[in-house]
Amino acid sequence: MQRLKIVLLIVFSGVLFTALFYHEYLGLNLFIFEVFLLSSVAISKKAELKGRLVLVTLSGTILTAVLVVIHNSALSITANFISIFLFFGIIIFPQLRNLSYAPLLAAYNLFKSQGSFIRLLSEGNTKVTTAVRYLKIFGIPIIVFFIFLLIYKVSNPIFEKYTDSAAEVISRWVTSMFESINIPLLLTFFLGVFLSNFFFLGKANQAIVNKDMSGSDTLVRKRRKHIFDFRKTGLIYEYKTGLFLFVILNLLLLIVNTIDVYWVWFNFEWNGQYLKQFVHEGTYLLIFSVLFSIVLTLYFFRGNLNFLENNKWLLRLSKLWLLQNAILVVSVAIRNFWYIHYFALAYKRIGVIFFLIAILFSLYFVFRKIELKKSSYYLFRTNSLAVYIILVSMTLFNWDVIIAKYNFSHYKTSFVHLDFLSGLSDKALPYLDVPKENLKEISAEQLDRFSSSFSRNRYMTPEEYYKHIQWRKKRFLREWPERSWLSWNLADWKACNLLTKKQGEED
Repeated sequence: MQRLKIVLLIVFSGVLFTALFYHEYLGLNLFIFEVFLLSSVAISKKAELKGRLVLVTLSGTILTAVLVVIHNSALSITANFISIFLFFGIIIFPQLRNLSYAPLLAAYNLFKSQGSFIRLLSEGNTKVTTAVRYLKIFGIPIIVFFIFLLIYKVSNPIFEKYTDSAAEVISRWVTSMFESINIPLLLTFFLGVFLSNFFFLGKANQAIVNKDMSGSDTLVRKRRKHIFDFRKTGLIYEYKTGLFLFVILNLLLLIVNTIDVYWVWFNFEWNGQYLKQFVHEGTYLLIFSVLFSIVLTLYFFRGNLNFLENNKWLLRLSKLWLLQNAILVVSVAIRNFWYIHYFALAYKRIGVIFFLIAILFSLYFVFRKIELKKSSYYLFRTNSLAVYIILVSMTLFNWDVIIAKYNFSHYKTSFVHLDFLSGLSDKALPYLDVPKENLKEISAEQLDRFSSSFSRNRYMTPEEYYKHIQWRKKRFLREWPERSWLSWNLADWKACNLLTKKQGEED
């Protein structure tokens, strides 16, 4: 009876998924489906909805689902998919302490659960059992056959000609055979069943669970007896190596930080240059250096060097090294600020800000690790949680609208990249729809301010931009009313109302 209930729940879930998402955009339908999934988990008591990680990922899933309805951005949708993936990885084993193990549990069950569903169907059903047996016998050989078929097809033009002809005949035969069947509808249903199996039939992988349960935040000293004192001598040599290395690295970074604080923080002057080397190459290299610095610190404090007597100077120099890297991160942030100031907002520049926040958290946790003798398990646990919270926090803002508003309102100080702005999502259209007169004024200001930086011929003209936005506006106003309520989202609804009102005022 229990088996039948689970099968019916999965089939119903697949039907609901099809009804909500077939030929629809993501919007209100995603929120409805996830409310159904979360309610089913709570009602069926599949897992207890308690525990820090369960509550954090549950909150993140609900929040990002709401934000998909509000902002409907690619970022909110991506964060929602990650959140629900992590959540269903955690409720498989609610006692999980380290968020970094959740995607492993989820990935394991994403395909394992499909086998569980087939076994549920085949229990007591000889026809299904026989079909599964034949699938096991012929399934893998057929897959391998098509792999080699593709290889030979690409490598042999004559063979490719024959296979294309055969494929065309088979395609016509399959089309005529299934012409009365709605293939996209069927595939949507199968996708719904596939996901429902993952949501309702997950089981904990014992190896991953044991890895999490055996992990400890506190670093344990591994005592080993040695006939000769080679081990201790080796540890002292490693201590001296680390001491010398951190002395010279701190001195080197002190020079770099001093230069950055003076020239970047307080005395930066822009002479019309493109700032590519200053920001692009400089930022990426500095970020790499900070990440490498973290790895270097972890290497020296990976084991018994933490417990060596009189290692206080290595600790002090390592902490100073981490502090100096934090100053370097601030310098990178200020470089990014100057780039935004003169070349406006863009996705990568916003992404750099949040990435730097994540690095600062990482530096803090490494500082805590060496100060309190914490383990690598502690680092993975704290960093994975911090990164997830930062990701969810990023979705709180409608970045396309913010970018459009900021870039056009700062045209007297920042470069207005019309090519980039013309590609922002429909929700930003009311703020991208700038009158021709204003565009000409912006163009004149830009030409005067940025003519020495690069050629304007490389970029979209105001006339081209205006024509493109008008075309996008007409298309959006025509398509939006045709969408069903399942695809509804607040951002596009507001954009449609603003554009309609603006069009009425112009008429």
